[in-house]
Amino acid sequence: MKKFLQCIILSVTIVSISFGIYKFSKGYDLNLIYKNIDWSITNKSVEGAVSFTFDRANNLYIAFKDTIKVVNESNNEEVLIYDKSLNIYDIACSGDSIIIATDNRVIAYDLSNKEFRDIVTGLPNLGINNKTNITLKDEYLYITIGSNTNAGIVDEGNKNEDIASFEWVSTGIGYNGNYGFTKFGQVVNSGEKIKEGMLSNASILKYNLNTGKLSTYATGIRNVEGIATNSMGELTAIVGGMNEEGGREVKDDVDYIYDIKEKAWYGWPDFSGGDPITSPRFSDGTNKLSYIIENHPTETPLPPRYQHNSLQSLKGLAIDYEGKCFPKDTVIFADNKENCIYVLTELGTSKAIVSLDKNSYIEKIRYNNSSIYLLDSKAGCIYKIQGEINNSSFNLPNIIWIFIAILVIAIVMTIIYKVKNKRKNK
Repeated sequence: MKKFLQCIILSVTIVSISFGIYKFSKGYDLNLIYKNIDWSITNKSVEGAVSFTFDRANNLYIAFKDTIKVVNESNNEEVLIYDKSLNIYDIACSGDSIIIATDNRVIAYDLSNKEFRDIVTGLPNLGINNKTNITLKDEYLYITIGSNTNAGIVDEGNKNEDIASFEWVSTGIGYNGNYGFTKFGQVVNSGEKIKEGMLSNASILKYNLNTGKLSTYATGIRNVEGIATNSMGELTAIVGGMNEEGGREVKDDVDYIYDIKEKAWYGWPDFSGGDPITSPRFSDGTNKLSYIIENHPTETPLPPRYQHNSLQSLKGLAIDYEGKCFPKDTVIFADNKENCIYVLTELGTSKAIVSLDKNSYIEKIRYNNSSIYLLDSKAGCIYKIQGEINNSSFNLPNIIWIFIAILVIAIVMTIIYKVKNKRKNK
């Protein structure tokens, strides 16, 4: 009996050590909630990375603030670009060029001749939402421009006014002596017109890479935190809600996911999530909010496809436009507050598919070659998710199954050992 107990203790010790070795050798904590999908780590040591993309040969490009590295399919890595003048926000591949969103420009780097050329310059992204996102669909490049202010009004801490996307007519209503789409301290009267700019804040641009034609695709979009196209070339984007800060404080707003239609105005800064800023949902009675624009392009802007439950949470968005990992055109996005990866259902609700480590921060999500890739800039790795979700059945994480398997093997070995000892004693 004593030897049997010793074997049990030994088995438990072996299982615990095995569990620990597996856990800490991975170095990353990612748990799958639904079955029939699997994950792996494709790249490590990418702390501080801001974006990544793939070319047609499946070479991986990883962007940092002033550097872009390329990793081929053999996992050989080299520095492609190092330029201290860059402040990279996003990258994309187009043929033999790398498209780079940096500071207030979008430029192209030719992989053949190693030269840069300008695509769009003078973006008015000078304020709080200055990070430009880009995405490609065939010959079209989509470029996001965030708002300079929280809710259309400058303040002492942020004097970068927003550039209007239409010729606005002001309501003449100001906040702490400041008015919508005007410079700090400039007085605007009711009925006064505010001129539109060639390039405007809170908008998405459309650029034809073949012809060089540039146009405004959609407006009234405060700040995009992730953008992608589906199988039909239609845009979907994460749009951040307004904060309780600045001269025009907005309470209890949240993040959204919108399907972006061409020529549509989505309401910022007088609407959010399809609701007017005057709605009680944005005020507790202490912050009286009024319109700052008299001539809204539409009385009721298009509503979001999905409304989240918190603010400054959602980041990174991809679409399975082939239907290889998930049902065709499924939207995948991250919540960096809850540390989860979600998919949007056909009913417009979200389902968690992956639970991340509490120290994770998903910066970008991409779909490539039948897999979903997630850039965790805080953990310093790129995850790969592949497989297919056939239903919503819960599944234990792989690490738990490994633990169970090792435990079963240990118990079986212990029983065999005990039986052998009994035979010897006979």
